[in-house]
Amino acid sequence: MNHMILPNGEYAVGKFVPEGSALVPPKPSGPYSWDGSQWVFDGYTPENAMNRLRFERNRLLAQSDWMAVSDRTMTQAQIDFRQALRDLPQTADPQLDENGQLTNVTWPTYE
Repeated sequence: MNHMILPNGEYAVGKFVPEGSALVPPKPSGPYSWDGSQWVFDGYTPENAMNRLRFERNRLLAQSDWMAVSDRTMTQAQIDFRQALRDLPQTADPQLDENGQLTNVTWPTYE
């Protein structure tokens, strides 16, 4: 497969190279743009960071679902932990570093 920048500036992958297209190395995953000679990291948006926060939060909620099954009673610490997870999108200001890792988030803990 060929990786290319089309005449309109868009990145594309395909077998055939349209006239006026430039062959380039494969695009790295994440927000990169071609500057004419190399892929340049453009940075993540606040929306990217919030989506990653929600993904991780949902994973932690799913891992703690056993606490909330109907045949058991949650402790107040369990209730508070799960509520703090649900509140994270409103209380946190997440950011992503260049590697796409979440920063600036204080995750609730359950003891």
